[in-house]
Amino acid sequence: MVSVRCRSGRELVPPWARQLLGQEASLWRRIGGGAFWLIAGSGIMNALTVATSLGCARLLGSTRFGELAILLSTVNVFLVVSSTGLGMTASRYIAEHRNSNPARAGSIIGLCSGTALVVGVAVCGFFLLTDHWLSAEVLHAPRLAVGVAIAGAVLLFAAINASQTGILGGLEAFRTIAMGNVVRGASILLLVSAGAALLGLHGALLGYVCAGLATAIYYRIAIRRQCKSQAIPVTYRFAREELSVLYRFTLPALVAAVSHLPAVWWSNVLLARTEGYSEAGIFNAVNQCQIVILFFATATSNISLPTLSNVLAGGDGRKYTRCLAANFLVTTLPAIMVAVPIAIGSRFIMSLYGPAFEKGSNAVVLITISAVLFAISTPMNNAMWSLEAVVPAMVLSLLRGGVLVMAAYLLVRNGVEGLVWANLIMSIVQAVIGLPWLAWLVHRRFRGASTAAARISWAAR
Repeated sequence: MVSVRCRSGRELVPPWARQLLGQEASLWRRIGGGAFWLIAGSGIMNALTVATSLGCARLLGSTRFGELAILLSTVNVFLVVSSTGLGMTASRYIAEHRNSNPARAGSIIGLCSGTALVVGVAVCGFFLLTDHWLSAEVLHAPRLAVGVAIAGAVLLFAAINASQTGILGGLEAFRTIAMGNVVRGASILLLVSAGAALLGLHGALLGYVCAGLATAIYYRIAIRRQCKSQAIPVTYRFAREELSVLYRFTLPALVAAVSHLPAVWWSNVLLARTEGYSEAGIFNAVNQCQIVILFFATATSNISLPTLSNVLAGGDGRKYTRCLAANFLVTTLPAIMVAVPIAIGSRFIMSLYGPAFEKGSNAVVLITISAVLFAISTPMNNAMWSLEAVVPAMVLSLLRGGVLVMAAYLLVRNGVEGLVWANLIMSIVQAVIGLPWLAWLVHRRFRGASTAAARISWAAR
Protein backbone atom coordinates (compact mmCIF):
# COMPACT_ATOMS: atom_id res chain seq x y z
CA MET A 1 0.00 0.00 0.00
CA VAL A 2 1.10 3.48 -0.73
CA SER A 3 1.07 5.70 2.29
CA VAL A 4 -0.41 9.13 1.63
CA ARG A 5 0.48 11.83 4.14
CA CYS A 6 -1.41 15.12 4.14
CA ARG A 7 1.02 17.99 4.16
CA SER A 8 0.76 20.68 6.77
CA GLY A 9 -0.04 24.28 5.94
CA ARG A 10 3.58 25.25 6.53
CA GLU A 11 4.82 22.66 4.00
CA LEU A 12 2.55 24.23 1.38
CA VAL A 13 4.33 27.57 1.72
CA PRO A 14 7.09 28.06 -0.89
CA PRO A 15 10.65 27.71 0.55
CA TRP A 16 11.61 31.30 -0.30
CA ALA A 17 8.49 32.52 1.50
CA ARG A 18 9.38 30.40 4.56
CA GLN A 19 12.80 32.02 4.64
CA LEU A 20 11.25 35.48 4.34
CA LEU A 21 8.54 34.96 6.95
CA GLY A 22 10.46 32.69 9.32
CA GLN A 23 8.09 31.01 11.75
CA GLU A 24 5.19 33.25 10.63
CA ALA A 25 4.11 31.23 7.59
CA SER A 26 0.49 31.91 8.56
CA LEU A 27 1.08 35.46 7.34
CA TRP A 28 1.79 34.14 3.88
CA ARG A 29 -1.41 32.10 3.91
CA ARG A 30 -3.42 35.13 5.04
CA ILE A 31 -1.90 37.51 2.51
CA GLY A 32 -1.58 35.02 -0.36
CA GLY A 33 -5.09 33.67 0.17
CA GLY A 34 -6.54 37.16 0.39
CA ALA A 35 -4.70 38.20 -2.76
CA PHE A 36 -6.09 35.20 -4.64
CA TRP A 37 -9.69 35.96 -3.70
CA LEU A 38 -9.47 39.69 -4.34
CA ILE A 39 -7.80 39.22 -7.73
CA ALA A 40 -10.36 36.59 -8.75
CA GLY A 41 -13.31 38.69 -7.59
CA SER A 42 -12.02 41.89 -9.20
CA GLY A 43 -11.21 40.07 -12.43
CA ILE A 44 -14.71 38.60 -12.72
CA MET A 45 -16.37 41.91 -11.86
CA ASN A 46 -14.26 43.81 -14.39
CA ALA A 47 -15.06 41.26 -17.10
CA LEU A 48 -18.78 41.53 -16.37
CA THR A 49 -18.55 45.32 -16.31
CA VAL A 50 -16.82 45.37 -19.70
CA ALA A 51 -19.52 43.09 -21.10
CA THR A 52 -22.15 45.48 -19.71
CA SER A 53 -20.42 48.44 -21.35
CA LEU A 54 -20.36 46.70 -24.71
CA GLY A 55 -24.05 45.86 -24.42
CA CYS A 56 -25.01 49.38 -23.33
CA ALA A 57 -22.99 50.93 -26.16
CA ARG A 58 -25.00 48.92 -28.67
CA LEU A 59 -28.34 49.53 -26.97
CA LEU A 60 -27.93 53.24 -26.26
CA GLY A 61 -25.84 54.44 -29.20
CA SER A 62 -22.73 56.59 -29.02
CA THR A 63 -24.39 59.80 -27.75
CA ARG A 64 -26.45 58.26 -24.95
CA PHE A 65 -23.59 55.96 -24.01
CA GLY A 66 -21.31 59.00 -23.74
CA GLU A 67 -23.86 60.67 -21.47
CA LEU A 68 -23.94 57.55 -19.29
CA ALA A 69 -20.13 57.61 -19.08
CA ILE A 70 -20.12 61.28 -18.03
CA LEU A 71 -22.72 60.68 -15.32
CA LEU A 72 -20.84 57.66 -13.96
CA SER A 73 -17.53 59.56 -13.95
CA THR A 74 -19.27 62.32 -11.96
CA VAL A 75 -20.44 59.68 -9.48
CA ASN A 76 -16.87 58.37 -9.18
CA VAL A 77 -15.49 61.82 -8.37
CA PHE A 78 -18.03 62.38 -5.60
CA LEU A 79 -17.52 58.80 -4.40
CA VAL A 80 -13.87 59.49 -3.62
CA VAL A 81 -14.92 62.48 -1.50
CA SER A 82 -17.72 60.65 0.31
CA SER A 83 -16.24 57.23 1.02
CA THR A 84 -12.44 56.97 0.78
CA GLY A 85 -11.67 58.00 4.34
CA LEU A 86 -14.43 55.86 5.86
CA GLY A 87 -13.31 52.70 4.08
CA MET A 88 -9.73 53.14 5.27
CA THR A 89 -10.90 53.95 8.80
CA ALA A 90 -13.00 50.80 9.00
CA SER A 91 -10.24 48.62 7.57
CA ARG A 92 -7.52 49.99 9.85
CA TYR A 93 -9.27 50.15 13.23
CA ILE A 94 -11.42 47.03 12.96
CA ALA A 95 -8.32 45.01 12.05
CA GLU A 96 -6.46 46.47 15.04
CA HIS A 97 -9.16 45.80 17.64
CA ARG A 98 -11.09 42.75 16.43
CA ASN A 99 -8.91 40.34 18.48
CA SER A 100 -7.85 42.44 21.46
CA ASN A 101 -10.97 44.60 21.94
CA PRO A 102 -14.04 43.23 20.05
CA ALA A 103 -16.35 45.77 21.71
CA ARG A 104 -14.42 48.69 20.24
CA ALA A 105 -14.25 46.96 16.85
CA GLY A 106 -18.06 46.72 17.00
CA SER A 107 -18.29 50.44 17.79
CA ILE A 108 -16.07 51.25 14.79
CA ILE A 109 -18.30 49.08 12.56
CA GLY A 110 -21.38 50.97 13.76
CA LEU A 111 -19.64 54.33 13.42
CA CYS A 112 -18.47 53.71 9.84
CA SER A 113 -21.82 52.20 8.79
CA GLY A 114 -23.83 55.06 10.24
CA THR A 115 -21.51 57.76 8.91
CA ALA A 116 -21.52 56.22 5.43
CA LEU A 117 -25.32 56.23 5.42
CA VAL A 118 -25.51 59.85 6.57
CA VAL A 119 -22.89 61.02 4.05
CA GLY A 120 -24.48 59.00 1.24
CA VAL A 121 -27.94 60.44 1.95
CA ALA A 122 -26.49 63.96 2.14
CA VAL A 123 -24.69 63.68 -1.22
CA CYS A 124 -27.73 62.03 -2.79
CA GLY A 125 -29.86 64.92 -1.53
CA PHE A 126 -27.38 67.39 -2.99
CA PHE A 127 -27.74 65.72 -6.41
CA LEU A 128 -31.55 65.78 -6.15
CA LEU A 129 -31.67 69.45 -5.14
CA THR A 130 -29.12 70.67 -7.70
CA ASP A 131 -29.86 68.34 -10.63
CA HIS A 132 -30.87 71.18 -12.95
CA TRP A 133 -27.88 73.33 -12.00
CA LEU A 134 -25.36 70.48 -12.29
CA SER A 135 -26.71 69.38 -15.65
CA ALA A 136 -26.88 72.89 -17.11
CA GLU A 137 -23.89 74.68 -15.59
CA VAL A 138 -21.38 71.91 -14.95
CA LEU A 139 -22.17 69.30 -17.60
CA HIS A 140 -23.58 71.83 -20.13
CA ALA A 141 -26.40 69.37 -20.89
CA PRO A 142 -29.75 70.45 -19.34
CA ARG A 143 -31.39 67.31 -20.74
CA LEU A 144 -29.42 65.24 -18.19
CA ALA A 145 -31.23 66.69 -15.15
CA VAL A 146 -33.20 63.49 -14.51
CA GLY A 147 -30.06 61.43 -15.07
CA VAL A 148 -28.18 63.52 -12.48
CA ALA A 149 -30.96 62.93 -9.95
CA ILE A 150 -30.81 59.16 -10.50
CA ALA A 151 -27.00 59.30 -10.30
CA GLY A 152 -27.43 60.60 -6.74
CA ALA A 153 -29.10 57.32 -5.79
CA VAL A 154 -26.27 55.43 -7.53
CA LEU A 155 -23.82 57.37 -5.35
CA LEU A 156 -25.78 56.62 -2.16
CA PHE A 157 -25.37 52.86 -2.53
CA ALA A 158 -21.82 53.18 -3.87
CA ALA A 159 -20.82 55.03 -0.68
CA ILE A 160 -22.49 52.37 1.48
CA ASN A 161 -20.80 49.57 -0.51
CA ALA A 162 -17.38 51.22 -0.10
CA SER A 163 -17.80 51.41 3.68
CA GLN A 164 -19.00 47.80 3.82
CA THR A 165 -15.96 46.67 1.83
CA GLY A 166 -13.71 48.47 4.31
CA ILE A 167 -15.45 46.74 7.23
CA LEU A 168 -15.07 43.30 5.65
CA GLY A 169 -11.44 44.11 4.85
CA GLY A 170 -10.84 44.91 8.51
CA LEU A 171 -12.35 41.51 9.36
CA GLU A 172 -10.05 39.97 6.69
CA ALA A 173 -13.12 38.46 4.99
CA PHE A 174 -11.45 38.68 1.58
CA ARG A 175 -13.37 35.75 0.14
CA THR A 176 -16.62 37.49 1.07
CA ILE A 177 -15.45 40.69 -0.63
CA ALA A 178 -14.65 38.68 -3.76
CA MET A 179 -18.10 37.10 -3.77
CA GLY A 180 -19.60 40.56 -3.31
CA ASN A 181 -17.71 41.74 -6.39
CA VAL A 182 -19.20 38.84 -8.33
CA VAL A 183 -22.69 39.72 -7.05
CA ARG A 184 -22.18 43.33 -8.07
CA GLY A 185 -20.79 42.43 -11.50
CA ALA A 186 -23.61 39.97 -12.23
CA SER A 187 -26.23 42.45 -11.01
CA ILE A 188 -24.79 45.18 -13.22
CA LEU A 189 -24.74 42.88 -16.24
CA LEU A 190 -28.36 41.79 -15.80
CA LEU A 191 -30.04 44.91 -14.41
CA VAL A 192 -28.18 47.65 -16.28
CA SER A 193 -28.48 45.83 -19.61
CA ALA A 194 -32.18 45.21 -19.04
CA GLY A 195 -32.73 48.81 -17.98
CA ALA A 196 -30.91 50.15 -21.04
CA ALA A 197 -33.00 47.92 -23.32
CA LEU A 198 -36.32 48.94 -21.73
CA LEU A 199 -35.87 52.57 -20.66
CA GLY A 200 -32.69 53.78 -22.32
CA LEU A 201 -30.27 55.99 -20.36
CA HIS A 202 -32.51 56.37 -17.32
CA GLY A 203 -33.14 52.62 -17.25
CA ALA A 204 -29.40 51.92 -17.28
CA LEU A 205 -28.90 54.29 -14.32
CA LEU A 206 -31.78 52.65 -12.45
CA GLY A 207 -30.05 49.34 -13.11
CA TYR A 208 -26.92 50.67 -11.35
CA VAL A 209 -29.11 51.76 -8.41
CA CYS A 210 -30.63 48.28 -8.09
CA ALA A 211 -27.21 46.62 -8.44
CA GLY A 212 -25.88 48.82 -5.62
CA LEU A 213 -28.88 47.90 -3.46
CA ALA A 214 -28.37 44.17 -4.12
CA THR A 215 -24.68 44.45 -3.23
CA ALA A 216 -25.49 46.41 -0.06
CA ILE A 217 -27.94 43.72 1.07
CA TYR A 218 -25.39 40.96 0.41
CA TYR A 219 -22.63 42.79 2.29
CA ARG A 220 -24.99 43.61 5.18
CA ILE A 221 -25.83 39.94 5.67
CA ALA A 222 -22.15 38.97 5.31
CA ILE A 223 -21.02 41.55 7.91
CA ARG A 224 -23.60 40.30 10.39
CA ARG A 225 -22.42 36.70 9.93
CA GLN A 226 -18.74 37.65 10.22
CA CYS A 227 -19.35 39.63 13.40
CA LYS A 228 -21.29 36.75 14.89
CA SER A 229 -18.57 34.23 14.05
CA GLN A 230 -15.85 36.49 15.52
CA ALA A 231 -17.95 37.46 18.58
CA ILE A 232 -17.92 41.18 17.73
CA PRO A 233 -20.92 43.06 19.18
CA VAL A 234 -21.94 45.82 16.75
CA THR A 235 -23.27 48.96 18.43
CA TYR A 236 -24.38 52.38 17.25
CA ARG A 237 -23.59 54.12 20.53
CA PHE A 238 -20.24 55.84 20.26
CA ALA A 239 -17.89 57.17 22.88
CA ARG A 240 -15.80 60.30 22.33
CA GLU A 241 -12.80 58.08 21.58
CA GLU A 242 -14.57 56.50 18.58
CA LEU A 243 -15.86 59.84 17.28
CA SER A 244 -12.37 61.34 17.49
CA VAL A 245 -11.25 58.79 14.88
CA LEU A 246 -13.25 60.70 12.27
CA TYR A 247 -11.11 63.84 12.51
CA ARG A 248 -7.84 62.17 13.56
CA PHE A 249 -7.77 59.60 10.76
CA THR A 250 -10.78 59.75 8.39
CA LEU A 251 -10.42 63.42 7.46
CA PRO A 252 -6.64 63.24 6.80
CA ALA A 253 -7.16 60.07 4.73
CA LEU A 254 -9.77 61.92 2.68
CA VAL A 255 -7.45 64.92 2.18
CA ALA A 256 -4.64 62.61 1.05
CA ALA A 257 -6.89 60.80 -1.42
CA VAL A 258 -8.41 63.95 -2.87
CA SER A 259 -5.12 65.88 -3.11
CA HIS A 260 -3.78 63.69 -5.93
CA LEU A 261 -6.86 63.61 -8.18
CA PRO A 262 -6.79 67.30 -9.22
CA ALA A 263 -3.09 66.96 -10.13
CA VAL A 264 -3.78 63.99 -12.43
CA TRP A 265 -6.73 65.77 -14.00
CA TRP A 266 -4.84 69.04 -14.52
CA SER A 267 -1.77 67.37 -16.03
CA ASN A 268 -4.03 65.65 -18.59
CA VAL A 269 -5.74 68.96 -19.34
CA LEU A 270 -2.34 70.61 -19.83
CA LEU A 271 -1.42 68.04 -22.45
CA ALA A 272 -4.70 68.51 -24.32
CA ARG A 273 -4.52 72.31 -24.20
CA THR A 274 -0.84 72.49 -25.14
CA GLU A 275 -0.38 69.71 -27.69
CA GLY A 276 -3.96 68.98 -28.74
CA TYR A 277 -6.49 66.25 -28.14
CA SER A 278 -4.71 63.82 -30.46
CA GLU A 279 -1.79 63.70 -28.00
CA ALA A 280 -4.28 63.30 -25.17
CA GLY A 281 -5.77 60.34 -27.02
CA ILE A 282 -2.36 58.69 -27.40
CA PHE A 283 -1.63 59.25 -23.72
CA ASN A 284 -4.96 57.64 -22.84
CA ALA A 285 -3.94 54.58 -24.86
CA VAL A 286 -0.53 54.50 -23.14
CA ASN A 287 -2.20 54.84 -19.75
CA GLN A 288 -4.24 51.70 -20.41
CA CYS A 289 -0.98 49.75 -20.18
CA GLN A 290 -0.38 51.19 -16.72
CA ILE A 291 -3.90 50.17 -15.68
CA VAL A 292 -3.22 46.60 -16.81
CA ILE A 293 0.10 46.50 -14.91
CA LEU A 294 -1.49 47.86 -11.74
CA PHE A 295 -4.49 45.52 -11.85
CA PHE A 296 -2.98 43.10 -9.31
CA ALA A 297 -1.66 45.90 -7.09
CA THR A 298 -5.05 47.61 -7.13
CA ALA A 299 -6.92 44.37 -6.48
CA THR A 300 -4.67 43.42 -3.56
CA SER A 301 -4.37 46.92 -2.06
CA ASN A 302 -7.18 46.09 0.39
CA ILE A 303 -4.98 43.42 2.01
CA SER A 304 -2.05 45.42 3.33
CA LEU A 305 -3.85 47.92 5.59
CA PRO A 306 -5.92 45.38 7.62
CA THR A 307 -3.18 42.75 7.87
CA LEU A 308 -0.55 45.29 8.93
CA SER A 309 -2.93 46.93 11.41
CA ASN A 310 -3.85 43.57 12.93
CA VAL A 311 -0.21 42.51 13.30
CA LEU A 312 0.65 45.95 14.70
CA ALA A 313 -1.80 45.42 17.56
CA GLY A 314 0.37 42.49 18.74
CA GLY A 315 3.38 44.79 19.17
CA ASP A 316 5.81 42.37 17.48
CA GLY A 317 8.16 44.43 15.30
CA ARG A 318 9.72 41.43 13.53
CA LYS A 319 6.32 40.01 12.64
CA TYR A 320 5.19 43.43 11.37
CA THR A 321 8.30 43.74 9.21
CA ARG A 322 7.73 40.29 7.72
CA CYS A 323 4.09 41.10 7.05
CA LEU A 324 5.15 44.31 5.31
CA ALA A 325 7.71 42.40 3.21
CA ALA A 326 5.06 39.89 2.17
CA ASN A 327 2.73 42.73 1.12
CA PHE A 328 5.51 44.29 -0.95
CA LEU A 329 6.02 40.95 -2.72
CA VAL A 330 2.32 40.42 -3.42
CA THR A 331 1.98 43.83 -5.09
CA THR A 332 5.39 44.26 -6.73
CA LEU A 333 6.20 40.87 -8.25
CA PRO A 334 2.98 40.62 -10.32
CA ALA A 335 3.51 44.20 -11.52
CA ILE A 336 7.03 43.36 -12.73
CA MET A 337 5.85 40.14 -14.39
CA VAL A 338 3.19 42.05 -16.35
CA ALA A 339 5.35 45.13 -17.03
CA VAL A 340 8.25 43.31 -18.69
CA PRO A 341 6.28 41.74 -21.60
CA ILE A 342 4.35 44.99 -22.09
CA ALA A 343 7.62 46.93 -22.37
CA ILE A 344 9.05 44.37 -24.82
CA GLY A 345 5.91 44.41 -26.95
CA SER A 346 5.26 48.14 -26.68
CA ARG A 347 5.51 48.81 -30.42
CA PHE A 348 3.10 45.99 -31.26
CA ILE A 349 0.65 47.04 -28.53
CA MET A 350 0.47 50.62 -29.76
CA SER A 351 0.12 49.49 -33.37
CA LEU A 352 -3.13 47.78 -32.36
CA TYR A 353 -4.64 51.22 -31.76
CA GLY A 354 -3.72 52.39 -35.27
CA PRO A 355 -0.80 54.02 -37.14
CA ALA A 356 -1.24 57.36 -35.36
CA PHE A 357 -0.57 55.72 -32.00
CA GLU A 358 2.71 53.95 -32.87
CA LYS A 359 4.82 56.93 -31.80
CA GLY A 360 3.71 56.26 -28.23
CA SER A 361 5.72 53.02 -27.97
CA ASN A 362 8.62 54.70 -26.12
CA ALA A 363 6.14 56.22 -23.70
CA VAL A 364 4.79 52.72 -22.96
CA VAL A 365 8.27 51.59 -21.89
CA LEU A 366 8.58 54.58 -19.56
CA ILE A 367 5.14 54.07 -18.05
CA THR A 368 5.91 50.43 -17.24
CA ILE A 369 8.72 51.66 -14.97
CA SER A 370 6.41 54.23 -13.42
CA ALA A 371 3.74 51.58 -12.83
CA VAL A 372 6.17 49.24 -11.03
CA LEU A 373 7.30 52.08 -8.76
CA PHE A 374 3.66 52.94 -8.10
CA ALA A 375 2.98 49.29 -7.18
CA ILE A 376 5.87 49.45 -4.70
CA SER A 377 4.38 52.61 -3.18
CA THR A 378 0.95 51.05 -2.57
CA PRO A 379 1.89 48.94 0.50
CA MET A 380 4.25 51.73 1.57
CA ASN A 381 1.35 54.19 1.83
CA ASN A 382 -0.88 51.63 3.58
CA ALA A 383 1.89 50.88 6.07
CA MET A 384 2.07 54.56 7.00
CA TRP A 385 -1.68 54.64 7.58
CA SER A 386 -1.47 51.44 9.65
CA LEU A 387 1.11 53.17 11.86
CA GLU A 388 -1.22 56.19 12.14
CA ALA A 389 1.56 58.27 10.59
CA VAL A 390 -1.02 60.74 9.34
CA VAL A 391 1.30 63.68 8.65
CA PRO A 392 3.88 61.72 6.59
CA ALA A 393 1.10 60.07 4.57
CA MET A 394 -0.54 63.44 3.83
CA VAL A 395 2.79 65.09 3.02
CA LEU A 396 3.65 62.32 0.54
CA SER A 397 0.26 62.64 -1.18
CA LEU A 398 0.58 66.41 -1.47
CA LEU A 399 4.18 66.08 -2.64
CA ARG A 400 3.16 63.54 -5.26
CA GLY A 401 0.52 65.87 -6.67
CA GLY A 402 2.81 68.91 -6.59
CA VAL A 403 5.70 67.13 -8.31
CA LEU A 404 3.37 65.82 -11.02
CA VAL A 405 1.97 69.28 -11.81
CA MET A 406 5.39 70.99 -11.81
CA ALA A 407 6.96 68.29 -13.97
CA ALA A 408 4.00 68.41 -16.34
CA TYR A 409 4.39 72.18 -16.78
CA LEU A 410 8.09 71.72 -17.60
CA LEU A 411 7.81 68.69 -19.90
CA VAL A 412 4.36 68.79 -21.50
CA ARG A 413 5.78 70.53 -24.59
CA ASN A 414 7.35 67.16 -25.43
CA GLY A 415 3.89 65.67 -25.90
CA VAL A 416 2.97 62.22 -24.62
CA GLU A 417 6.52 61.30 -23.63
CA GLY A 418 6.80 64.55 -21.67
CA LEU A 419 3.72 63.76 -19.59
CA VAL A 420 4.83 60.16 -19.05
CA TRP A 421 8.22 61.46 -17.88
CA ALA A 422 6.34 63.70 -15.43
CA ASN A 423 4.53 60.64 -14.05
CA LEU A 424 7.82 58.72 -13.82
CA ILE A 425 9.52 61.57 -11.95
CA MET A 426 6.58 61.68 -9.56
CA SER A 427 6.86 57.92 -8.89
CA ILE A 428 10.63 58.13 -8.35
CA VAL A 429 10.32 61.04 -5.91
CA GLN A 430 7.59 59.23 -3.98
CA ALA A 431 9.64 56.02 -3.69
CA VAL A 432 12.96 57.73 -2.88
CA ILE A 433 11.43 59.83 -0.11
CA GLY A 434 8.71 57.48 1.09
CA LEU A 435 10.62 54.21 1.54
CA PRO A 436 13.36 55.60 3.86
CA TRP A 437 10.72 57.59 5.71
CA LEU A 438 8.67 54.42 6.25
CA ALA A 439 11.77 52.52 7.45
CA TRP A 440 12.41 55.27 10.01
CA LEU A 441 8.75 55.22 11.15
CA VAL A 442 8.81 51.44 11.64
CA HIS A 443 12.12 51.65 13.54
CA ARG A 444 10.80 54.43 15.78
CA ARG A 445 7.54 52.58 16.47
CA PHE A 446 9.18 49.34 17.59
CA ARG A 447 12.40 50.72 19.06
CA GLY A 448 10.94 50.82 22.57
CA ALA A 449 9.50 47.32 22.25
CA SER A 450 12.85 45.94 21.05
CA THR A 451 14.67 47.59 23.95
CA ALA A 452 12.18 46.18 26.46
CA ALA A 453 12.47 42.69 24.95
CA ALA A 454 16.28 42.88 25.15
CA ARG A 455 16.11 43.89 28.83
CA ILE A 456 13.76 40.98 29.63
CA SER A 457 16.07 38.58 27.81
CA TRP A 458 19.11 39.92 29.74
CA ALA A 459 17.25 39.64 33.06
CA ALA A 460 16.27 36.06 32.27
CA ARG A 461 19.93 35.15 31.92
